Amino acid sequence: MMEFHPHAVAYLDILGFSTFVKAAEEDPIKLKQLDILFYEIIPREISSEGRNSAFPEDMELKCLSCSDSLVISAPISEKSPYPPLVAVSIKAVQIAHALLDMGFLVRGAIAIGNAHCTESNIFGTGFQQAVEGEKTAVDPQIILNESAVQALDGLKGSIYGNLGIFAKNHSDQIILDSIYPEQHYLPNKNGDVEEYFKKYRQIIMNNLVHRNPEARRKWLWFSGLFNANVKYFTSHFGFLKDKSMVISDGESSDIVMNYLNPPPVDSTWLQELSPPPRHVKIKAPECSPKEEN
Repeated sequence: MMEFHPHAVAYLDILGFSTFVKAAEEDPIKLKQLDILFYEIIPREISSEGRNSAFPEDMELKCLSCSDSLVISAPISEKSPYPPLVAVSIKAVQIAHALLDMGFLVRGAIAIGNAHCTESNIFGTGFQQAVEGEKTAVDPQIILNESAVQALDGLKGSIYGNLGIFAKNHSDQIILDSIYPEQHYLPNKNGDVEEYFKKYRQIIMNNLVHRNPEARRKWLWFSGLFNANVKYFTSHFGFLKDKSMVISDGESSDIVMNYLNPPPVDSTWLQELSPPPRHVKIKAPECSPKEEN
């Protein structure tokens, strides 16, 4: 008998995909990129034999792909090695990094709700909430709906309360920092964060002169998220060292970084008074993930 169980669910949409596919039918270079995307990048990111093998089996993380949409889910269970919301969020950040590396932006939403999942399908109110959330996100961001925010706030005071992958946008919505500068989230987990960010900067710059006004608007918004990361992580934690990477023609962002542990806005803030965001090591030994400052 089919049953529904609480899940953390992320629904992601690859922006500009339809236009790209149409162009790929005539452009051999774009066709090659499309081939790489669907036969290399997406399988690497979503298959259980790919990067998902780093997640504990008890997490029961599942990823599905259909055309320009991707779905990530994990059941909420007592046997989960760590919060399913954390696992789904980390996987969404990994996918966003991989797609940006290919020149694509992602928009999406994360929800907590009932779902029934198989190896090839998912349905239920949790999935529907994530789909509806993506429609309201507008900008190239991954928002958390109310149920996900409640679950996130429940992490405060726990060992997960220092996770730095969450932020708050100008509308006070909680979002993922989808380009969080952590090596294990990069397309190549052994890659250099600084070098990837330089590449991202060039991709963004190239698209700020996009002929399509709506596409240009999305890249302008995303430049604000990029600038927020560069300013925050060069100023406070040294994850990035090159402050000159800030895009001068980009948007000045109102994004509050590190939602769970935002630093005070006054200039007397000292790093030791607010612990740097933790990074969950995805492959968890035994019951809980190790963490590192």
